[in-house]
Formats: sequence, C-alpha cells, structure tokens
Amino acid sequence: MKFSKLSLVTVLAISTVSTTLIADSEVSISSNVSATNNYVWRGMTQSANKVAVQGGMDAEYMGLYLGTWVSNVDFGSPATAEIDGYFGYGGEVVGIEYDLGYIKYAYLNEGDANFEEAHFGLSKDFGVASIGATYSMGIDDAPDDIALEASVGLIEDYSLELGWGDYDTVGTRYSVALSKSFDKVDFSIGYHEFTHDTDNSSDEKNIVVSVSTGF
Repeated sequence: MKFSKLSLVTVLAISTVSTTLIADSEVSISSNVSATNNYVWRGMTQSANKVAVQGGMDAEYMGLYLGTWVSNVDFGSPATAEIDGYFGYGGEVVGIEYDLGYIKYAYLNEGDANFEEAHFGLSKDFGVASIGATYSMGIDDAPDDIALEASVGLIEDYSLELGWGDYDTVGTRYSVALSKSFDKVDFSIGYHEFTHDTDNSSDEKNIVVSVSTGF
C-alpha cells in the first residue's frame, strides 16, 4: 500500500471543478501505473506471491494533496481488490521535507478488513543520498508502524534503496533494492524479508520485480 490515495470519483470531480486553477499551474494532476511479480507491503505479500497490477491518481495544490490508488489482492478470502484513499499536506523547513496525512485502506468484498492510519514523515536529500522516516498511527486499534528509508545514488543513474520497519505487534522487516529509470519507465528489483512477532510460520522472504510509469 502506498501513500497515494481518497476516492477516484473525488479526484475526478476536483480535476473538473479546478480547470481554471490547473490552467494557472496552481493545481497539478498526476497518475501512475505499475506491474509487479508480487505485491509486498510492509514485508508481507498482499497478492499470495502472484502478479499484481496497480495504479493511482493524485492532485496537489500548494502542498495540499489527495489521491487514490488501487491494486488486486489475494488473501485467500473474498477480498479481490484494494482501493485506498488519502489526503495530507507536505512542505519543507530548513531543508527538511515533512509530510502529514491520512490514509484509508479499503478492500472490495471484505469491508471488515478496512482500516485507517494517520502518518507523519520527515526526509532529507543530501544530493547523492537521501534519508527518511515515517511514523504511522493506527486508528481504532489498528497497529502503529515506524519505517526508515535511505536511497543512495550509483553510477549510470542506478540507485540503491534500503528500508527497515517495525509494524507493532505484527512483525519487523527490511528490504534492499536496486532501481533505475529508463526515460519515463522505472524498474526495480529487490529483496524483502519479514519476521513475524509471534508466529514464525508467517515469516516471509520475497524477491520483488516491478516496472512503473507516471504521466
């Protein structure tokens, strides 16, 4: 699940009523689409180790943003798709970027699985490398999560992506990935490992390959 998320209908409505603002370059609308051999979120497969196709749409105005993001899922249950929504505000202070937002994770055909989070993130770009940290607070008894990320630029426009996280009462994870952009297409291959807090049989190790583009 990504921080790209409200309702597709809402986003389209905003894009319609904001035509004048868009013409003045005050509102930006963007979209993305991707495919992956395995949809892994916080170290855990969401697609039963199968292929997933995903996409989203975002609107941004002077730091305020909202959007939607969807993906097929497979939990061995009635849920067939994840349809997420989010909104928030981001900016920069003394060279440090911040992001404060809300996200709702919704599942088609399995409403009881829906949950919500509020998150706060900080990041710093040093040019050749960047680091970031995000704290996600679960709403209505959903677990909290903390994530740390780093990106290091390599030769030929490759980059090394490192991640670690702790999903409270669920488990911890880490990941390492190599990514590269080819014109408008982004390619990534990475290794993800998840260690369950109480059930070793739920531990996971996954190789994830993905390709995405934005427009």
